Amino acid sequence: MLNFFIHEKTVITIIIINALALFLDAFPSVHAKTYNLLYLVDYCCVIYFILEIFIKIRLSTFKLFWENGWNRFDFIIVLASTPVLLTPIIDLRSFSVILILRLSRLLRMMKVLRFIPNSEKLAEGIGRALKASVGVFVALFFLNLLLATGATMLFSTAAPEYFGNPLTSLYTLFKVFTVEGWYEIPDMLASQNHSMYWIMLVRGYFILSVIVGGILGLSLANAVFVDEMTIDNTQKAEEMLAGLKEDIQELRKEIQSLKP
Repeated sequence: MLNFFIHEKTVITIIIINALALFLDAFPSVHAKTYNLLYLVDYCCVIYFILEIFIKIRLSTFKLFWENGWNRFDFIIVLASTPVLLTPIIDLRSFSVILILRLSRLLRMMKVLRFIPNSEKLAEGIGRALKASVGVFVALFFLNLLLATGATMLFSTAAPEYFGNPLTSLYTLFKVFTVEGWYEIPDMLASQNHSMYWIMLVRGYFILSVIVGGILGLSLANAVFVDEMTIDNTQKAEEMLAGLKEDIQELRKEIQSLKP
């Protein structure tokens, strides 16, 4: 009975029910018609996940339970969800902190990742790719910071809503890096002054930003990330090629030894 309670299919079913309940309860019209029924479903799901952890610890030991990375993730998420159990006593929904509690409950849907084939290798690949990409992201950040500072000096008077201070410029240049509104902003700046020098300055500055940060920078970050994610397959292919090369060399030696 206990094994069925914590079986993978049971856990996935509860996760899906919980996710649907949270999703539907977020609609004001649905929330009003269900009279907190969906909130009660979510409340029961919280109790289920707490019992799931206690049963897993009971069937093994806390040490063995904690050695598994997914178990640690589940424990932290469920621990963050436990204040929801105080709702019948204290109406936490009247406080803004409930937004954070709802966010933590939504994170429990990440538990489904446990059941993806080769999820451990996938997690290792993501961790390896993030470590390899740190340098690229830091370089992009400082490049964005440099361009944002220059944009503030050049365009703060013409467009204070976009370049009024370095922080605002940082966000604007980040949008330009992602090729979001990269032509709308310079066109707006260029329309404020019909001087050829000003138009060339605006367009040249944003062309440089898009090429260096948006195209080259993000492409480099993507290339490093993908390369580290697929390095396992690359290493296997290299090992197979090395083995094949050795077999060919041995075969050549045998053929040469057979020649008169």
